[in-house]
Amino acid sequence: MSLRPYLVGHLLEDSAAKYLEKEAAKQKERSITYAELYEDSLKMKGLLIALGIKKGDRVGILLEKSIEQLISMFGISMAGGIFVFLNPILKKNQIDHIISDCDIKLLITTGKIFQANSIDKPKQFLFMDRTKIETSHPVWQQVKTSLAADNSRIEQVSDDTACLIYTSGSTGLPKGVVVPHRTVVDGATIVSDYLRILQTDRLISVLPFNFDYGLNQATSSILCGATLVMHHFFLPNDLLKVLREEKITGFAGMIPIWSKLLNEKYGAKSRQHFPDLRYITNTGGKVPRSIVDKMRDFFPDTAIYLMYGLTEAFRSTYLPPEELDRHPDSMGKAIPNVEIMVINKDGLECAPGEPGELVHRGALVTRGYWNDPEKTRAVFRKNPLSGGQDHLDDRVVYSGDIVKKDEQGFLYFVSRRDEMIKTSGYRISPTEIEEGLVAIPDVASAVVFSRSMQSGDQNIVAVLETGNRQLEKPAVLQACRKTLPAYMVPHEIYFENEFKKTANDKVDRAFIKQKWIEKGPQSKPNKQA
Repeated sequence: MSLRPYLVGHLLEDSAAKYLEKEAAKQKERSITYAELYEDSLKMKGLLIALGIKKGDRVGILLEKSIEQLISMFGISMAGGIFVFLNPILKKNQIDHIISDCDIKLLITTGKIFQANSIDKPKQFLFMDRTKIETSHPVWQQVKTSLAADNSRIEQVSDDTACLIYTSGSTGLPKGVVVPHRTVVDGATIVSDYLRILQTDRLISVLPFNFDYGLNQATSSILCGATLVMHHFFLPNDLLKVLREEKITGFAGMIPIWSKLLNEKYGAKSRQHFPDLRYITNTGGKVPRSIVDKMRDFFPDTAIYLMYGLTEAFRSTYLPPEELDRHPDSMGKAIPNVEIMVINKDGLECAPGEPGELVHRGALVTRGYWNDPEKTRAVFRKNPLSGGQDHLDDRVVYSGDIVKKDEQGFLYFVSRRDEMIKTSGYRISPTEIEEGLVAIPDVASAVVFSRSMQSGDQNIVAVLETGNRQLEKPAVLQACRKTLPAYMVPHEIYFENEFKKTANDKVDRAFIKQKWIEKGPQSKPNKQA
């Protein structure tokens, strides 16, 4: 009986043996077959070993969305190294932090990115393009034709670390989540199974690979012998064109992507038929009901999978398309081989309808945070429902998300544990207010938080992303009072044309909150009606 695949490299090796000349990935007008991708990855492996990379060494990948990212990832993995994706939109201080934090031995990048960020560490670089800068470091395009594929075996097991994924918390610099091979492989296997990904699928990749689902989408595609169509940046009309012309069958997007795509302006102008698009899905937070409704209207013949996950455990829940009509606000239930518990402050399982913290047990639990045992102990804990029968391998992830479960076991997102607002004697979820705000025409996205007042109460502050469209505060307040109870109507409302995003293309909630808290109230707070 074969136990493969159990290493990241096996995903490509096995598919290359089965699919050979089939297109593995496409980047604009350029494409690469499975056989070519495997051969180039073996060449990369040999080059890295020749450059002194040993098992367990961290190797950074600082590249734009490209086929070279895949070659680098598989080459590092097959050499026994630990790959670390860095997003090129990061600033120099953020890049320096990641390089220093995990002691990256070698950085794979381009001359353009190198020059733009004045990168001065680590000591070793591998440039992927024919850079014009003076360098004694190897350039991939110049050396790869002279390299031989390295078929030597590096002893690795599924519990060895495959990669580090740096994730931003609400405070402080990004922390590295330690991801073993088994999590990457199991994630690809489980997700591709319930999404029913086949070798005939063409999946569009717009999510960055330093984001857990961006990585999962790539590995799922390779596992199944599908084609990954890679795009770095898009405008809504560009994306619609690619979906149609490339005959895309699967598309995963975050809320900012869906907000831009489904804006009424583009919906009215660009509504088209997508006969090849089999499924769409989400990541990066709960999708507001108003956006779900627009997704269903814009893609009436496409299956919609609503998903929930966290970097520390990749994917946790999903709602099958056939349940969307009955449970449009739900996160669904646990993915296969995962148990989702809802735990109260006393460490007990919550009753149906009772809010508690989502705790993930089973497959896809990662190893903790790189060189941070204190934060690891806070998030990765023993199973609260083990009955005292502790097992070393039965660690669970405390998500920090407050959810509730109905009588049928369907889960519903309430809020982040540290974002609940207390005002006028009520305990309020910002998410509930945000959903009401996003339903207002011309509001692309919303961030709601609280401001502590001298009275001891908290003001509800709402910041709206308008995309250069004109909105007036009285009209927003009027709309709020029609859909929200009086105690949920924001006291302060502010507008921004476009929200700042994190390196993972999520709305940077912490930055927006800090910015408007530091500014202080900009006008007399609204009276609640």
